[in-house]
Amino acid sequence: MRVRWRAVPQAWRTRILLGTLAAVIGYAAAVLLRFDPQPGPYAVMAAVVLALGWLVLDTVDAPAAEWVPRIQPAGDRVDEVTSDLRVLSSHQQAKEPSEALHDRLVALARARDPVLADDLHRELDPLRRLSPGEIDRILTRIEEVRD
Repeated sequence: MRVRWRAVPQAWRTRILLGTLAAVIGYAAAVLLRFDPQPGPYAVMAAVVLALGWLVLDTVDAPAAEWVPRIQPAGDRVDEVTSDLRVLSSHQQAKEPSEALHDRLVALARARDPVLADDLHRELDPLRRLSPGEIDRILTRIEEVRD
């Protein structure tokens, strides 16, 4: 495959000519300084050094990458779920149970059915620690209202 010299862009023609000139001057300097350079390995080394130099020069002028997320974060209950989990774990680990879990369960029930919320409020009225089974039973009752 033969490359036509006129098909090569002007910027690349300049680079190739200057790179070849630099490599020839470097080879002549190595011969004059009696380094005894070998032509084959020297040509490969010059090509690699010039290619790396051109890559560095090309990236200097490149604009900074800007990443735009394609998937928008869902506006669901992520923060609320974390907060609910925090309330549940603190209810189980605290020395004295707080009203936070009771209030959260009643508010959840009120969003589904106000009558169930009143019943649940009366059921949870004496402040006590709820077992995981009781919490599951209450949540099941709240979910059944939705169905």
